[in-house]
Amino acid sequence: MKKKLIILYMFFAIIPLVIMDAVVIGGILRTENTKTMHEMESVADAVKYTCQEEVETAARLARSIYTSRYIYNYMNREYSSPLEYYDAYRDFFDDTLVNVVAGQSNVEYVIYTDNDTIVNGSQFQHIDRCKRQPWYIYTQNTGLDMGLYFFYGRNSAGTTENARRVYFIKRLDYFDHNSKSILLISLDYTQCNTLLSNMNYDMAAYVCDNDRILFSNKKDSNIAQPFRRVSELTNIGYTADMQIYNQQLKIHVINNGQSREGWLKNWGWQLIVLGLINVILPAALMLRINRIAYSYKLREQEMVLTRQHAELHALHSQINPHFLFNALESIRMHSIIKKESETAYMVEKLAKLQRQYTEWDHDNVTVKQELEFVENYLELQKYRFGDRLSYNIEADDECLEYNVPKLTLVTFVENACVHGIESKITNGWIFLRIYKKDDMLNIEVEDTGNGMPEEEAGKLLDSMRNASIELLQKKGRVGVINASLRLKMVTDNKAVFDIDSEEGIGTIVTIKIPSESLKGII
Repeated sequence: MKKKLIILYMFFAIIPLVIMDAVVIGGILRTENTKTMHEMESVADAVKYTCQEEVETAARLARSIYTSRYIYNYMNREYSSPLEYYDAYRDFFDDTLVNVVAGQSNVEYVIYTDNDTIVNGSQFQHIDRCKRQPWYIYTQNTGLDMGLYFFYGRNSAGTTENARRVYFIKRLDYFDHNSKSILLISLDYTQCNTLLSNMNYDMAAYVCDNDRILFSNKKDSNIAQPFRRVSELTNIGYTADMQIYNQQLKIHVINNGQSREGWLKNWGWQLIVLGLINVILPAALMLRINRIAYSYKLREQEMVLTRQHAELHALHSQINPHFLFNALESIRMHSIIKKESETAYMVEKLAKLQRQYTEWDHDNVTVKQELEFVENYLELQKYRFGDRLSYNIEADDECLEYNVPKLTLVTFVENACVHGIESKITNGWIFLRIYKKDDMLNIEVEDTGNGMPEEEAGKLLDSMRNASIELLQKKGRVGVINASLRLKMVTDNKAVFDIDSEEGIGTIVTIKIPSESLKGII
């Protein structure tokens, strides 16, 4: 009997309990392994998104330079003297926003060209200066058209400082397929590492090129030291491939394992209950298994959501150039829902103004587009001044498709509003008239403000007619000088300016431009 009881106990208690223990402990181990694997995948995905977005920032700058006819003409123009090149060099940065875009993107760039008439400077250098650089030799050996190059050593400026470098390279052959010009963009290596570190993952992740460790989310990378080696890493738990342009990289995530304290924190009470079940409550074991199985499913779902949130967090941590526009649109829609139509209307106008200022793909726009911007500006000012400001815009249809430098007409309108209407207590008008007469495009900006003394009007007219870079460096109405200078530049100095002002009556600014001069503007 005792033997039978022992056999029964073995078959109906001990063996089921052993099997149950194995199932539960195995489930815990699988759950921990799955959780760890999902966490490592999330880290790798977040690192991948961050790296790709950082490189894409440089790629967008490269594409804008690559397709710019203005930059191409500047690089390939034959300069008769260093002084002529220096003047063109200053005009280049006055007329383009390349440096502004590069500064916002935290990158540096150099364009190497085979034009012997340029003078070597910071952004433009002769191609002979880079032919011994490792990155240039790499492009020649591989035939690289666009892509990345990682390097440790002296920088391209020729200093003796050794440091890690990340270069984005683009051949500038859009307009001339035989061109030898090449663009070199230097990414901010420290910022790349900082972006990864700011994700605050406990697991260490390393972006590697073969055996070189390029980036890490741990603050153990020294930019002044050579790249570490993958062979130095231990406990690599997960590896993901990452293709960025010409570079096939790998992301290695370290599996730190879980400490004994972590096990006790996560599973201590389950193990205690399991021990009690093995000794006291064998009958309640199946109920507990069902609960654990259900909790495992919930944990699995939470891990999937955690991974998705990690990916979104990596994306949202990048600088989105459309964030402001999206925010303004949200405010506008919220105002519409609340039936605050006036607020929604003004937010819409502000968004259009801001977009016009921000998106500077071309320096020139049609008169029709410029008038839309003027009207948005005046609507905002009307919101500010109320009935004190009225305006009227008249433009002949045949003038609407002419091209003018962006933000020139609105500059004169703004000047009339600020200096004419703002200081006037009574109501005032602003008139903008554009018409064609005797093959001349006539632009008149009139305000019924306080007007100007004859001496002040004369000084303003003189600054418009003699607008130059030197005048822009002085204090005063730099906006009007800037607009006048750009009009003079695109019309080959054929724009004619005039001012008629009378104190207490108002001011009329007249601009006359040969219509043929504007047809050639692109």
